[in-house]
Amino acid sequence: MHPILSAILFAALLPLASLSAIANPQSPIANPQSPAPADTQCSSLTRAPDGTLHLTYYGPAPADSAPKARTLWHATLAPAATAFSAPRPIVTTPLLMENWADFATLAVGTDGALTAQWFQTNDSGGQHSYAGWFARSTDAGATWSQPTPLGHEFVALAPLSGGRTLAVWLESTRKHDAHAAPRPKHDPSLSSQPSTLSSQLPYSPSMKLMARLLSPAGTSLGDWTVDPDVCTCCQNTVAVLPDDRVFVAYRGHTRDEIRDNLHSTFDLASTTWSTPATLAPDHWKIPACPVNGPAADARDDALAVAWFTAADGIARVQARTSADAGKTFTPPVVIDLGHPMGRLETVLLADHSAVVLWMEMKSETNAAGLYARRLFADGTLSAPQLLTDTTQARASGFPRAALRPDGHVLISYTQTGEPNQVRLLTFNPTPLTRAPSALSLKSQIINPKSSALIVPELCTTPLASLH
Repeated sequence: MHPILSAILFAALLPLASLSAIANPQSPIANPQSPAPADTQCSSLTRAPDGTLHLTYYGPAPADSAPKARTLWHATLAPAATAFSAPRPIVTTPLLMENWADFATLAVGTDGALTAQWFQTNDSGGQHSYAGWFARSTDAGATWSQPTPLGHEFVALAPLSGGRTLAVWLESTRKHDAHAAPRPKHDPSLSSQPSTLSSQLPYSPSMKLMARLLSPAGTSLGDWTVDPDVCTCCQNTVAVLPDDRVFVAYRGHTRDEIRDNLHSTFDLASTTWSTPATLAPDHWKIPACPVNGPAADARDDALAVAWFTAADGIARVQARTSADAGKTFTPPVVIDLGHPMGRLETVLLADHSAVVLWMEMKSETNAAGLYARRLFADGTLSAPQLLTDTTQARASGFPRAALRPDGHVLISYTQTGEPNQVRLLTFNPTPLTRAPSALSLKSQIINPKSSALIVPELCTTPLASLH
């Protein structure tokens, strides 16, 4: 692994406005008991087809574990339950890598099987050399298969029919063979579509976007290079569409250091990918990765995707919706309040509106707020909702969210402290109705003189552990 360069860029030193007064008292926020004890972090939430929510997080290992071991834990919240189940371990190892930006996730298949992915350091490589691993459970998480290597960095999982799972990840084009993890057995009788795009580029990119279709047994049903040149340290996002299609969004990269967000759709029936297209022509030129990937969610043919940019020296969160599974989109709208950090999450609601979550800086030193805004299918917005106070620290991580059957949104996040702890909150998005036209950010123009470009983390090389 290569070291990273962390930096803070300040384009303006103006005081930030107080944002706490924006909270909407008509949208009550509750803080249910978290199943995660102290010394936990890097949570993720997933909704199963039956409405069960699955929570994963890193935390202390069981008492009889090896020295310095840590555990990836799993707990579930049944549709009608008021509390999570007792957490059970997915994997326990001293090699578990806990990364604020590149963390474990879980997918629930249409067959009910669970696929979990996480990251481990290599025995001799230390914290700057790691790779992805995965395991499957067919008994609701009581037992797990033998861990198997999968991908390299920023893995995202999309469940498909018949117990199949699509995995996408970032992989360095300059990785040494000594650090390359073995791959699952590939069935040569099944189709694969290796890309020839790499050989067509007039230069040598640092990172590419890869994909693999996993069988129920975890073997490869096909491998693809989706994009031969992408940003080095931003999360990928996936959203499952009807007819076994998957919308994938990610931060791209060009030879001229343009790092706008792109999207491509995988079609299982033909095992093909659409040509990558730009989410919006922001033309953000930056010589390092901002560690701020897009976030998408889908329901039926409805789709919403949000992303972070600081093009033209103005940090902002933008989003757009689609009613035809990503073929066409509404115009981009600005979601944030003028000083966003990004760290996005998107949840589609039953009426095909979306809740977009993001973190916004506050005037107090190192202070931030976690905010929500409802984006309607026609591109209009609600007023913003302050959900909780947080910090700008890397340890506060990325909020994750999922929709409960009652229409409430459950959110997991890391409360920083000594030690950190995964917390939960839930809120009802229904009172977040369309804002008056004066507040609708469809027409908002941000004044560059009152906005600050603040990029808390920059990843300047591939394979960065981001610790």
